[in-house]
Amino acid sequence: MRHPQLIVLAFDDWLGKQLAEFASDHRWLLKEVRQTGACLALLREPRPTVLLAQLDPHANDPAAPLVLLADVHLRHPHVATALVSDVKLNEDERVAWTATAFDLGARFVLFPPLSRPVLEDLVGGLMASRIDRTTGEADVPLPKPRETVIDLAEEGAAE
Repeated sequence: MRHPQLIVLAFDDWLGKQLAEFASDHRWLLKEVRQTGACLALLREPRPTVLLAQLDPHANDPAAPLVLLADVHLRHPHVATALVSDVKLNEDERVAWTATAFDLGARFVLFPPLSRPVLEDLVGGLMASRIDRTTGEADVPLPKPRETVIDLAEEGAAE
């Protein structure tokens, strides 16, 4: 089996930096790209893959990550996709972006507050499902269960 890969399509380095150590610990390839064409080129080789696409609703072309999600969902159904945004939005906007992303094939959609443990748990679970589907066995050591539960609702209320 080829090494699993984590592809991060983002307009800055924050998301990739949050996951670099985690990917390295699991011996996954971490590919950070800025353009959708480069992202699609990385998907040509069949291997367990997780794609995180960063959304900025205030960018010049906010629909670009959504177009990519739809394209990946149709052409590469073996790839697990998630949409991540570090922009705080009101509830109506979050609901609209989330519904659209789910309709286009995203498995998860994350909005602030974002933390490294949440991102690692998400990517670890998605990658385990991809490896299990590809090889028939989940040999990926998942993150160890935490003693404390992360309650995102409480974290958001504290801000």
